[in-house]
Amino acid sequence: MHPKDFQKPTVTHSGADRLLDPQAFCRLRFSPILATGVLVHLLREHFGNPHSIVDPMVQQCIWRNDPDTAIVIESSSNDVLSNVGQRPAVLVRRDTIRCLPRQSFGNEIISTGGQMGSDYGIVLQGSHTVFSISTKPGHVEALANEVSIFLTQYTPLIHHHLCLKHFQLQQIGQLSRLEGSKDQYVVPTTFSYVAAFEWTLDDDLPPLRHVEMKLLFGL
Repeated sequence: MHPKDFQKPTVTHSGADRLLDPQAFCRLRFSPILATGVLVHLLREHFGNPHSIVDPMVQQCIWRNDPDTAIVIESSSNDVLSNVGQRPAVLVRRDTIRCLPRQSFGNEIISTGGQMGSDYGIVLQGSHTVFSISTKPGHVEALANEVSIFLTQYTPLIHHHLCLKHFQLQQIGQLSRLEGSKDQYVVPTTFSYVAAFEWTLDDDLPPLRHVEMKLLFGL
C-alpha cells in the first residue's frame, strides 16, 4: 500500500470538528491530555468513515459511538483493556515529557518589549504512543500501518491545532503478544513532538512585595 492511496485529509465544520479549534488550543497552551484527545478524535473520525479506510484487511473496523463498536478507540487505561475483549483496538497513551535545557540562565528569554515584567519560556519534548491491538498478527500489522500513515498525513493539521514546534512519526515498534493476554497481539507506533511554553512574570507581583521574614522563619 502506498501513501498516495489514502484520500487527501479534509476538515469539515461538523460539531465534532469544532474540537479542533486552533485558537482555543493556543489559548490553553500545550497540554498532554488535549494532545491525547486530539489523536483519539482524529482516529475515530478516520475509522468512523468506511470510505476513509484504505487497507482491505481493516475495512471492517468501523468505529461507532456505542458499546458494540467494531473497533475500540480510546486513551490507554487498564479499564479500557478489560472491555476490549476479542475486538481490534487502537489505544493512545502519553509517554514521558521532559524539559529541554535552554541557552539562557534560569529559563529567562529575551523580552519582545511593550510589556512590563520579564518573559520566560521552556521547551517541552515528549511523545504519544498509539497501540494497535488485534487477535491476528497480520491484522494488527495492517491496523498499525493504517494508523501510522493516516496520522503521518495529518501531521500538518496536528502541528497547527496543537501549536507544536514539531510533530512526526518516530518509530513503528515490533509485533508482540499483548502483555497479560494469550490471544492478542500489539504493535506500538510512537509520535514525538516539541512544544514551547512561554509566560510573562510581573516584576511587581503583589505576593512578593512584602515578605515577612518573621512569619517565614518563625522569628
